[in-house]
Amino acid sequence: MANGRPKRPRTILVLGGGGMKGFAHIGVMRALERLGIEVDEVVGTSMGAVMGGLFAQGRDSQSIEAVAQEISVKDYLKLNLLKFLVKGYRHASVYKGRRFLSFLEEHFGDQRFEDLDRPFVCNALSLTRGHMRYFGLPGDAGVRVAEAVYASSCLPGVYEPPRIGEDHYIDGGMAETLSLKIAHMRKAELVIAVDLSIRDQGEDTPFKPSLPHILFQTYNIMGAVLNEHNLHRYVNEHTVLMKPPVSEFGLLEQPDLTELVRIGEREALEVLSTHPLTRYLSDPAVMREVDRTVPTPRDYVRLDVDANACIHCGICASICATQGYADVARGNVVRKVHNYECTRDAACERNCPTGAIRLFNL
Repeated sequence: MANGRPKRPRTILVLGGGGMKGFAHIGVMRALERLGIEVDEVVGTSMGAVMGGLFAQGRDSQSIEAVAQEISVKDYLKLNLLKFLVKGYRHASVYKGRRFLSFLEEHFGDQRFEDLDRPFVCNALSLTRGHMRYFGLPGDAGVRVAEAVYASSCLPGVYEPPRIGEDHYIDGGMAETLSLKIAHMRKAELVIAVDLSIRDQGEDTPFKPSLPHILFQTYNIMGAVLNEHNLHRYVNEHTVLMKPPVSEFGLLEQPDLTELVRIGEREALEVLSTHPLTRYLSDPAVMREVDRTVPTPRDYVRLDVDANACIHCGICASICATQGYADVARGNVVRKVHNYECTRDAACERNCPTGAIRLFNL
């Protein structure tokens, strides 16, 4: 304990995938800067790898936002028309990935992982072995950061899978969109995780009869389902999880960068300033300012069940990782109105067959 304050925990920041929604990560970084919360290591997936890699370089949020302004869907999603005319369906991707890789090479140069200011890990999925590879761990000294980040961001069917060594890789979010596993393996004392897979279960996404829409919507749904199991297993008493409300933004649609940064910063300020694991780490002067604008503590989730719609099937009780519900024949199925241990995976709401469950204060 120094100066009457507890020793700062070794902190790992975990940034999830989410396409262009990943610009919200910049706002999270800005909130960390404002609150004075230090990060020792960074783990990122897909766009979380892009933003996390820039953060691991030692850049601040202003610099990363300036880089993000260069990312244009119009420029980076160029159709591979010529190769489609020549190869047809035998071609590997819908869009050209070279422009995006050149962007990464421009900002990461020939940097290897050991050249970064902070330890950094990003994950990509092997197409030949089906295994997840975590670039940045011991043994990856020869891999360029730009190549690894491109592999982590390579949505199948969208960009050409890169070859690194003797293997080809696709977006790590196809199997693990929020790599909490690595943070725990690295013995983090505090994990700050940013999950962008949140979705409003009460709203349908309009169907569009186009291949990109079907692919991207499939990736969104698949990521949320996979992440449900990931959060069940790895969210624990050392984890601070935030879920910026970015469901209205498309996976690969040009967003309002300023608005996404604002959403990420607001979410992070509310969560980090009220969560018991991070409140004591924050700058007291900033905390006094934030406290005037944050009405509700964010370390619990409110469970709400419409008694008229509930059929008492027991699905919520069977899948809730923190015993928020009771499996009873009649009556109220909620055991904990304010569930402080909630893993925030929204499994109960997503799997409720009648839509009776709503979650608040996520």
